Amino acid sequence: MTGASDFTLKKYEILCGHLLDLGYLPVTLSHHLRHPDTQSIRRLILRHDVDISPSKALRMAALEQALSLPASYYLRYPRTFDAVTFRALLGMGHEVGYHYDVLTRSRGDMEQALRTFGQELAALRTVGPVTTVSAHGGSRASHDNRAIWQHAQLADYHLLGEAYLSIPGFCYLSDSGRTWSPRRKVRDAIPEGRIPDVPIESTDDLIGWITIADVPRLCLNVHPERWPGDGSERIVAYCEDHLNNLVKWCYRSARNLKKGPSDTS
Repeated sequence: MTGASDFTLKKYEILCGHLLDLGYLPVTLSHHLRHPDTQSIRRLILRHDVDISPSKALRMAALEQALSLPASYYLRYPRTFDAVTFRALLGMGHEVGYHYDVLTRSRGDMEQALRTFGQELAALRTVGPVTTVSAHGGSRASHDNRAIWQHAQLADYHLLGEAYLSIPGFCYLSDSGRTWSPRRKVRDAIPEGRIPDVPIESTDDLIGWITIADVPRLCLNVHPERWPGDGSERIVAYCEDHLNNLVKWCYRSARNLKKGPSDTS
């Protein structure tokens, strides 16, 4: 796992500046789906799953606004959803979507999950427009929330797209687990293997790889709570990530033992 000097708000600002210097055009997911790019210009989608802290999401959103970087923020209901945060994000020029975990919470009951999805989506839409959604992918969850789309269509809910499923051709990288390595994810992965086959751990690794690689379509999933300010906040975030990774490792080890040596699916 990377050191305490990585995954800070300052490092995120450096990353964003580098992406702009490389000529990436930042767009929201909904904008991309409405206006697919037919030109050769590099296109960037910054996606933020707001799992824990609306206040840190607003701080990151303000930084992006200052850099003229529109992004897509996904709020969990009811954990990180509130009308003030929703409207503030819209006011800064960002997209706001729904970060759903309904299949996990219903313990696999598909009918209940779809019913809850519709209810919670409607609640968000009482505040503002929601045209895209993003599945929550907790590593310790026993169900993959994206499975609801095997039983329903996005159009059923008047949605343009789903952040994992609706961007074919994009290289996808996430900061989950305090690493950019696509090989060390449990749930946070894009189908069809649209990930680089090179070692990328730190943000500096990511910057170096993007600089030399030809990546015309790039989606970064950045969780705001992982990118603190300076001082004690940075140390607390670093320790929390270490603890969370330890818990994830223990969970995966226990799950593999339960499966047994002949069951590795």
